[in-house]
Order: sequence, then C-alpha cells, then structure tokens
Amino acid sequence: MAFLFSPKVRAFSDESLESYLLRVVAENFFDSYQQLSLAIREELHELDFEVHGAFPIELKRLNVYHAKHNSHFRMRALSLLESLLDLPPHELQKLALLRSNRTFVGGMSAVHRNGVDIPMSFIRYDAEDGVEALPVCPQCLKENPYIRQAWHLKPVEVCAKHECELLHHCPECQLPINYIENESITYCACGFEFALASSINADNQKVVLSRSLFDGDALSNNPLLFMGTSATHRLAALVWYQKRYGKCDDFSNAITYFDAWPNNFYNELDKLTAGAELKLIDLFNRTSFHSIFGELILNSQCIYPEDKEPHFIHLALMEYLRKLVESSPKTKKPNVADMLVSVAETAVLLSTTHEQVYRLYQEGILVSKFRQKMRHRIEPHVGVFYLRQIIEFQLSFGSNNQGVYLSSW
Repeated sequence: MAFLFSPKVRAFSDESLESYLLRVVAENFFDSYQQLSLAIREELHELDFEVHGAFPIELKRLNVYHAKHNSHFRMRALSLLESLLDLPPHELQKLALLRSNRTFVGGMSAVHRNGVDIPMSFIRYDAEDGVEALPVCPQCLKENPYIRQAWHLKPVEVCAKHECELLHHCPECQLPINYIENESITYCACGFEFALASSINADNQKVVLSRSLFDGDALSNNPLLFMGTSATHRLAALVWYQKRYGKCDDFSNAITYFDAWPNNFYNELDKLTAGAELKLIDLFNRTSFHSIFGELILNSQCIYPEDKEPHFIHLALMEYLRKLVESSPKTKKPNVADMLVSVAETAVLLSTTHEQVYRLYQEGILVSKFRQKMRHRIEPHVGVFYLRQIIEFQLSFGSNNQGVYLSSW
C-alpha cells in the first residue's frame, strides 16, 4: 500500500530522476524535497532497516552514481520507493544515472542510462560541492513542465525540437538556473517563470548535434552523426576530439572536423611522420613511439571495455599504422616503423589486456628491444616492443581475433 498519493502523471522516458521526485514533492504538498526524503526514510526504516540510510536527504545526492560504497542499497531503496508510490517495477531505476564499469579516453569514468554510457565529465552538476547551471528550454517547459535528462549533458547546448538556445541564466536576476539547487522546475528563486522567457534561435550545427547525439542521422556520412554509430561511440568521439584538440566547450566544431574524416586525421599524422626524423636524438629503433606521436595510440582506445564493433577512431588509426609499416619495409637502417611501443600501447593495438601482452612476451612471441632482468616486470609505459612486430602480429590474426591470442591459464 502506498503511503503517499500516487503521482498523477507517470514519468516521461526522457525525464531526469531528480525532476520526477520534485514533481512527487509538489503533488504530495511537501514544502521541500527534504521533507519528502525524511518521510521516505521513515517508511523505509520499517520495511528494510539496511537501506533507509541509503536514501539521501539532499536532492543533489539522489542519483545512484553519487553513492560511493552503497550503490546496491540505493538501488534497493529506489525499488522500495516504487512500491510506496505504487509505481510499476523499475520505473525510477530507468530514470537513474547508474554507475558504469566502462571508461572513456584516458580512463575517464562513466555513468549509464538506457543502454548508453556517458562520460562523467559531460554531466552538468556532477561535482558534489560545485554549483553549475542546468539550462532549460522555455518552450519545452511551457508544453510539459519537467526537466529533460539531455539538458544535463554539456554537448547538448540547444533544444533540437524548438531549435533554440537553452537558457542558462535567469533573465530577471541573472543567476545560474539550477533546478536541483532551487528545487523548482519552472521558477527561479527570484520568482521568474522560465516558460515566459524569450527564446534565441540556435546555430544550425548545434541543432544537428543535439538532434543526432542519441538517435543518429540516417542521411549523414559523417561518422559522428551516422545512425550506424552508437550513442556511446558518438560521446566517446567527442571526448577524443576534446582531449586531442583542447578542452573547448563548443562541441559543434567536432561536426566540421569529422565531416572530413579520416583524411584530415591522416594528413595530420603524415606531417608528424614526415617530421619524425628531425625530432630524433637516437635511431628509430631506440626511440619510443610516444616521443614522436604522444598519446596517439592510448587515446585511440576511446572506450574500454570495447564493444564487439571497434570504435571508428581506433579503426582509422590501425589502418594508418598498417599502411605506415607496409610503406616502410625492414632495412639495415631503422625507419619510422621500427619505433618502440609500450606494453600499454601494445594492449591497445592488439585490443587486449596488459596481462595478455605480458604472456605473449613470456611465451617468446613478442620480443623486447632490451634484455630484462630476471623476475623484473616490464614497466607498462616504457617503449620495449617494435611497432612493426606488433602490427604484423595483429595482421596475422585477421580481423576477428577479439583480443584473445593465448588461451587462459
């Protein structure tokens, strides 16, 4: 039996969890979310003593990914809350941002919702103590007063439906809009109603990105927008672009960049390759790949663990390196294909784990440039294997090795 009035309206599929709980607060005539959370805690104490403390008093701590050590209790608390509100099973869990076991470029942590992994750095208001604007679309609020989860994502700068810019600051008091801090979906703390704000027409590129970020564009040849690219891979590509070309907040520039993919990427690598000899302080076969190309290989692993279908950025790099090795055959004089890659880089090139790379070395399949001391483990970020050897070894397995080169122990 529900201890509260059941919400009059079910949650929207694109609604944020915090938004829906605020609507529950309003429909049950609570003055604040804290009053609701205390009432919920009291009920949960009777139903399940273990989880009552897992339900947060503060709205900004509500979502599941904020839970550090008791996320399973948070999930159980949401399940019990669904029964208290007389909601269908998993109604609230579908709205939550869950913790993800995947990482993006450079080990960046992620959250998960509706089959999509999202970089944590793309979530607005992800900091515990920081206050960031959570923008809204006035026209959307006029039609249906709830917060869309997409507005929490930094790459979403405009409303794709109404093709207008999202409103970041209150037109009346100029304070940042943040419904979690203010605990109001439709009004600013100063009393201004956001639905009354005028809208500004958005840049077309930003509209295209917002519209295609999750659903894709069936008519586009751009790999960032193409419908065959998953939403997770699109977000991973934006992280890669942001990391490689500076921490710019205008994500729409990425559309122009990937329109010319992969030719622009290859031209850039060709320039680095052509100038590699000028950077040498030793022979190529004593020079690490990292010293010439930086984090190129490591950052090409856009998401880990990988999907069955590799990311298009990783595929483009692998194609370039294969052609580089092919066009630089083995000679008495070392060339660019003889540069040294590390265990970590080798794992990315072979789409496998560090442990598999160490085993390949122990089995004598991979040969180290340097003689290693007995019982001394190779440092994962020191160049020791020849790029040529790794690429040729990878090619010997074709395209269906799926990162497994040796049987398990």
